[in-house]
Amino acid sequence: MLVSVSDLRTYMDVTFTNRQTDAAEFVLAGLQSEMEAYLGRPIESGEQEEQHVIPASFYAMPQTSFFYEREQSTTDATVEYVTPGIHLPLRRSPVISVASVHVSSISSSVYLGEAVQRSATISDANVSGGFIVFTTPTAHKFTVGQRVSVSEVSPSAYNVSASEVVEVTTTTFKVKTPPDTNFLDYNSGGKASAVGTGYVVHRWGLEIFGGLPNDVVTVVYTGGLDGADIPTMKLMILRAATREMQNMHDDVVGVKDLNPRNVAVAETGFLEKELSVLKTFRRRRIS
Repeated sequence: MLVSVSDLRTYMDVTFTNRQTDAAEFVLAGLQSEMEAYLGRPIESGEQEEQHVIPASFYAMPQTSFFYEREQSTTDATVEYVTPGIHLPLRRSPVISVASVHVSSISSSVYLGEAVQRSATISDANVSGGFIVFTTPTAHKFTVGQRVSVSEVSPSAYNVSASEVVEVTTTTFKVKTPPDTNFLDYNSGGKASAVGTGYVVHRWGLEIFGGLPNDVVTVVYTGGLDGADIPTMKLMILRAATREMQNMHDDVVGVKDLNPRNVAVAETGFLEKELSVLKTFRRRRIS
């Protein structure tokens, strides 16, 4: 959760009993859920997997102009059609990073590579099960589906050209081994560069350059608001949780016998003026 019970104790400058600690956990979880419902998006980033189907009405368009009318042509020239980019909004926006984009149909299945040039230094390499696993000293940004070229490795058998990345972790990426190649132990060196043409990442989602009507697109990505870096959100939850805990505290209301002790009950939930501060982060959908 964005706000912990320890954060709430520090903010209120009180000590909770075990039962009050349990109650505080319920309150904080509920308030975070309430804030996310109002904003229409998570307030903490996380990994997500989504599936989307390309609409059956998705068509190619003339390469020269979207408004080209073949029937009006006076040159009788051949018109080449291309597939336009597909705008694919993702539910957990803003998008932070995309791990993989997989497009599948009845007859084919392929990973798309992100349309961006990336590079990394190689610090180790080994062969396992028909694949080369390259290791980088720091986090790389290669994505599954990109084509990678590796050079300057000793021994040279590890140098590959335009090999597809099939799996990644933070500091490793895997490609298929070239056929009929004998591999010795990794010695030194190595530079890797990769580029793709399959999709472009935007804060709201993806623009995909591949796929046909009724294809299924599976996206694995990390997204969501980074509430930890937005102090306003944490402060709003602390304020609302303090009011909730004040109402439940024995010294204020008397939880056990539900008998108020002549103390004004604090308003629960988020106040209207608090929500107005959060409006700038609210997702707006047009249907």
